[in-house]
Amino acid sequence: MASIYKSIKTIKGGGSSFNSPKLRTLAGRGFDYKDSVILNSEAIGSLENELGWEQNNALLRYGADNVDTNDLYNFAAADVYSKKNIPFFDQDYPTKRDQLRKYSLQDEIEQILDILVDELIVYDTKKYFADIKWEEDLNIKKSERALIRETLASNFKKMYRMFGFKNENTAWHYGKKYSVDGYLSFEIIWDKSKKNIIGFKEIDPVSLTPKVFKDGTRGWVQYDNDPVKSRDLNDSQIIFISYSAINSEGRVSYCERLVRSFNLLRIMEQSRIIWSVVNSSYKTKFIIPVAGKSKNIAKQTVSNLMQAYRENINFDTDSGELEVNGKPMLPFNKEYWVPEGDSGTPQIETIGGEGPDLSDTTQLEYFRDKLISVSKLPKNRFMKDESPTFESSPEGYTREEIYFERFLSRIRAQFQEILVKPTLLQTKMDIEALRDDEKFDNDVYLEWAKYDVFEEIKEMEMFQKRIDVISSAKDSLIDYDEEGNEVRYFSNEFLVKKYLKMTEDEIKLNESLKKKEDDEINNSSGATGATGGETDADIDLGF
Repeated sequence: MASIYKSIKTIKGGGSSFNSPKLRTLAGRGFDYKDSVILNSEAIGSLENELGWEQNNALLRYGADNVDTNDLYNFAAADVYSKKNIPFFDQDYPTKRDQLRKYSLQDEIEQILDILVDELIVYDTKKYFADIKWEEDLNIKKSERALIRETLASNFKKMYRMFGFKNENTAWHYGKKYSVDGYLSFEIIWDKSKKNIIGFKEIDPVSLTPKVFKDGTRGWVQYDNDPVKSRDLNDSQIIFISYSAINSEGRVSYCERLVRSFNLLRIMEQSRIIWSVVNSSYKTKFIIPVAGKSKNIAKQTVSNLMQAYRENINFDTDSGELEVNGKPMLPFNKEYWVPEGDSGTPQIETIGGEGPDLSDTTQLEYFRDKLISVSKLPKNRFMKDESPTFESSPEGYTREEIYFERFLSRIRAQFQEILVKPTLLQTKMDIEALRDDEKFDNDVYLEWAKYDVFEEIKEMEMFQKRIDVISSAKDSLIDYDEEGNEVRYFSNEFLVKKYLKMTEDEIKLNESLKKKEDDEINNSSGATGATGGETDADIDLGF
């Protein structure tokens, strides 16, 4: 790798971002058409198969310059380079999204979504829910690694601030929207020099389709079928995340998995409510004497009495409001006043009925537990009457919590691109030597903040156990040389890096502080001169 210090230079550019060569190749690196992964592929991709493969296959494989192959080529690129589902190809998605947003307003689903996002977005004391991390390439010089770390950290804070994530509601809002819609997309806005990211704009994911441009770079087209709204956008201008994988038969979003169980629970609740309402008052039987009246007059008499005594009950399933004859609440009592005529007096009697035991909530609890199970959230998140204690030991860490942690990690792995991608782009723009380094792209990730107190207790306990393992391993497997001196098998540095899991920065900080303490001790005891500098191989880790 060329010297990173020498690679930092001013990037010249102008005009639209799409026409900037630097941006066109920054994230969507190009490829030779005649020697590309797409051209040499023998199989038919999932999205490729959506088009007329039989008629276009020969044209694509032989590289014919035919406009009819453009869509097929774009689909092939999406199969190879994108692992995300794209809502543009699902014509039913906009309707489904509207339905999911309505479901997300229901109390039970809203509670589940709030709990999930509260677990997803946890802020530390500095109002950061994550920090940027890099698995350092030890083949790079120390000074250059320090520069990369500093640039990454600076750019991460810049992107975090521009997204408005210092405001605790912003990241939480995007997390909830992603859980409901299943997609999030933003435009990365660059300045006129095409060197610095200056902001972000949220855009509709449905409007985007993948595209391979004539120069071989990958990107997106917005509103492809609209000649007025159509926009060509580089991959370095778009952040796009999806809950489901490409051409997947799975859920569009997290919220969708809750719909069936919620509907079953709601039906059970409503049936009990309706039964309670209908049977909260006795049924009434009317016998109307119509002797001596003509058929038409008799019908009119019965119709008038029906209108007088009928009750119209309306229950709003969305708001939970109940109206009887257009008025809220049920009447506490009813009185019927009937005059006696020549034909006799109407007979009115009540009809009682045995209904289900409304105090038995077994069925409701079953469907509620089913909804909680489908949500993948641990049941203790819903406990209101009791507060389970926190245990950091393996015995107290339930399998349910382990499954939930894995599920949360999968969501975070998708959601992290919101911050990782622009941070990577800006860092590669600042350090030119990193632009074609795919390993660097894969080594950058987010380290998410977690609940401070509980995680700190667990971390301290794990730290103590790791120290015990290192101490035991250090004193084991001891051999003797020919002179009878003890020879340890394990290196202290190896044990610390493998089991204590200290980073290079932490090891360096520990070395610096130890040296400072040793100097103070030597100075206080009258020693003169400072100790010599230490190399990586000479680090005394204190074991």
